[in-house]
Amino acid sequence: MSALCASPAAERNGIAAAVVKWVDGAIVAASVALAISSLSVMFVSLMAEVVIRYATDQGMGWPTEMPNILFPWLVMSGVVLAAQRGQHIAVTALNALLGRRGNRVLLLGQQVLVAATFFYLAWVGLDVIEITGGEEFPVTGITARWAYLALIVGFVGLGLTALTTFVRLLLASDPLAVRTHHIEEDV
Repeated sequence: MSALCASPAAERNGIAAAVVKWVDGAIVAASVALAISSLSVMFVSLMAEVVIRYATDQGMGWPTEMPNILFPWLVMSGVVLAAQRGQHIAVTALNALLGRRGNRVLLLGQQVLVAATFFYLAWVGLDVIEITGGEEFPVTGITARWAYLALIVGFVGLGLTALTTFVRLLLASDPLAVRTHHIEEDV
């Protein structure tokens, strides 16, 4: 009978793991969509500008503004994806000296610091958006607010990734295995 009934702690862990997996999946999907769409729009617009310029000796103008608007989205989506996959550069000198418990405490503290930092930067970024709201790109009329919004969205993505990593660290048997990516997983 005990095998059929999961303990409340195990059930909570299962629910937490499912929520974390869903949030991480949504973050990855949004980041991939942003990266692909930003890169595609930049490529198509700049290619169209080149074709029109060679065909007519005049440019359209607006395609030259697209990288200024979309490149921050491409970069921040890549940064968030790297965080999701654990592919940022890490210094692991202390990890070899600490046991499993020490590494868990160190990594949990690190995630609290990362989450607090990036959520704070997102909050401060809201002030930057207000300041840059008056700046407009001359041809498209799009405000610089859209480019700076990429930073805020990226910071929120990194903060959420830190929170889901925190939960993963609590649930993992080996804290050093959290957010490690192996090539075999892609196959």
